[in-house]
Amino acid sequence: MDVQSAVGSALPAVVEVAHRLGRLGKPLHCHLHDGHPLIPGLSDHFSFLTQVPIPFNYGGRWSLSPMYGPAGLSAIVQASIEACGVEQASLTLEIHQAEGRLPLGDAAGLFRHWRDLTNAERMNYWLSVLAQNTMLLTSVLDPYIP
Repeated sequence: MDVQSAVGSALPAVVEVAHRLGRLGKPLHCHLHDGHPLIPGLSDHFSFLTQVPIPFNYGGRWSLSPMYGPAGLSAIVQASIEACGVEQASLTLEIHQAEGRLPLGDAAGLFRHWRDLTNAERMNYWLSVLAQNTMLLTSVLDPYIP
């Protein structure tokens, strides 16, 4: 599939750019988000854990991985830190879209003033996606932080 081939070519290019920019000896800021060109609308502000459902089997799966995914995020972060050092690298994950609902459970206290619990459950789901991506990023950063 040509689209998957194009998607797969992005990571090596981003890693190479991080290495080259790091050689300049200046701070390096990575503003990272993931996605896939087959996602309609704003296709590049999704979680690094998103799987893109497809209506056919491709490589034994009914979904496609995002452009970078967890392994790609790890490679970009590692390249950035190795290129300029942990003190010179800064990272921002931008995740706008996370559609779903998650029962409030232990988080109910955060939303007790919300009148529409459907929206509270949607926000709770988004917060859980952000937390999962933060844990993913933290696991990549752990070896670099004393």
